[in-house]
Amino acid sequence: LYSDLVPHISRLLHEYHQIISGQVKAEIWEEICAKALDLAGYGTDWTPDYNHGVGTDQTTNDGTAISNKGGSLENDGTILTISGSRLTKFATLDEKIDHIHNKDEDYILCLACTKPFLGTYDFIVIDATKLDYKNAEWSETIGQRGKNKSKVVGWKAKGNHFTASITKSMSDQLWTKISSELFLTHETITIDTVWTAKKKSLLKLCLLGVGLALGFTIGVLD
Repeated sequence: LYSDLVPHISRLLHEYHQIISGQVKAEIWEEICAKALDLAGYGTDWTPDYNHGVGTDQTTNDGTAISNKGGSLENDGTILTISGSRLTKFATLDEKIDHIHNKDEDYILCLACTKPFLGTYDFIVIDATKLDYKNAEWSETIGQRGKNKSKVVGWKAKGNHFTASITKSMSDQLWTKISSELFLTHETITIDTVWTAKKKSLLKLCLLGVGLALGFTIGVLD
């Protein structure tokens, strides 16, 4: 699903990185996605108002509601982590769950990347209805040390092919880890720019330097 967006997204990302070295985020990803949707014939109601908000970011001509997100891949690319709403305005856990469960998007189009950014993105499509927060198994997260020891510091949930957490110290922000079993589409896009090539070379030099330093240390110890 939406795999036909990939050639357009790839070209637009390459053009963006001819000027900007940093990773694409938030409203910039929305706009790149909007242009790709138009080029692929889906259409979009997106406008450049720079109002990246909660839930639906744009809607296609056939009424499909899309949420654009960043994210990161873990565990050899089998787990996608995305962030969600800050939920401090909702007093109880039930109110928080009702809010995140009743969001209106149909699909999440995610542009994930590594940290530090080294010129590679992962375009991932998720059916938003599969993130069934309402029927997940929720429990309290209890602090293990310091001033919060034995206190409730948040909540965690286990759903079907995803887990979620709400962390009090982060303004009750929602974090969701999604298994690759829910990936409808997963395409890797590599950006070959002079800047990313330089960063990769610098990283290799740093790693080489660390290796030489460790080797020197071991030699001295021996």
